[in-house]
Amino acid sequence: MIKKLLPFEKLVYHSTLSKEELINHLQNEIEPEKSFGFGAHRTSYSKPYIGKIYAARFEIKKAINYRNSFLPIIKGDIKNDINGSKININMGLPDFIKAFMILWLGGVSVACIGGIYSLFFADAINSETGPFIFIPFAMLLFGIAMVSFGFKTESQKSIKDLEEILQAKVIEE
Repeated sequence: MIKKLLPFEKLVYHSTLSKEELINHLQNEIEPEKSFGFGAHRTSYSKPYIGKIYAARFEIKKAINYRNSFLPIIKGDIKNDINGSKININMGLPDFIKAFMILWLGGVSVACIGGIYSLFFADAINSETGPFIFIPFAMLLFGIAMVSFGFKTESQKSIKDLEEILQAKVIEE
């Protein structure tokens, strides 16, 4: 249950294609990231993914025409295997977003602990703070939902896309 809320995925794919064939397939589906644009000058891509390939490793993300700070960064490693190739995939949040959400959710968690303390030891419900004591709890739930929904919807799309691009099936989750 908790794994469904956390913003990361670890998968292993198996493909009947060789490592070299997979790299060629990836190169046909990936283009380098362009500098960002605003308004009418927004950057558009002709391929479904943007990123880089380094020998048998790659780091990509989905090319989208909308804003999603929780878009998964997909890191993969291709290895030759019996009857084809094995592809290890790690999906996660960008480092800046990870750090920001840890700070934000950490601060809100401290406020929640303070609210619980006030409820039990300071009789906060009857004071002026009354219903405002529940705001940190709402912020915590909203933050968790925002990260989970933003990440998981995109990661599920990418899992299906990678099956097609790599001509592979997930063998481990």
